Amino acid sequence: MNNVLSDVFSLAHEPAPNLLVGRWLRDIADRTLLPPQEELLAAALQNNRCRFWLLDLQKQHEFSPLLLDWLGSMLTQQVVMVLGSPVFVACVAAERHRPEIEGMTTETLLRQQAQHEFYPYFFDNEPDARAWLALSQNYEHRPPRRG
Repeated sequence: MNNVLSDVFSLAHEPAPNLLVGRWLRDIADRTLLPPQEELLAAALQNNRCRFWLLDLQKQHEFSPLLLDWLGSMLTQQVVMVLGSPVFVACVAAERHRPEIEGMTTETLLRQQAQHEFYPYFFDNEPDARAWLALSQNYEHRPPRRG
């Protein structure tokens, strides 16, 4: 499966190593940043309830707090309820996003979501994100420690 859901976001499932991969194709404004939640869940359900997601944010010039809100509220609650738990999400961001990601808001989000067995983590490169997701598939309920 390889779908371009819009001129902004593409979605693909990679059977080996069982990843759902979403990519922002270009920089966009906050109000249109969020990918269609229904399509993400449908793709995960169609692919054996895939609970290992890679979201590539590198094309975004600025890191949006809206993404954290999306991960922290509607996405987390619905994803875990529909797919089961745990759910592992590796977000690949550009180095320029690091100050916002390392802020208190992100740390709070990570702690809150772990209580729901939803684990979004941020990486500055795709190979590390993929390695973490591959290792996560060996864990029943908790993510592996990051490098």
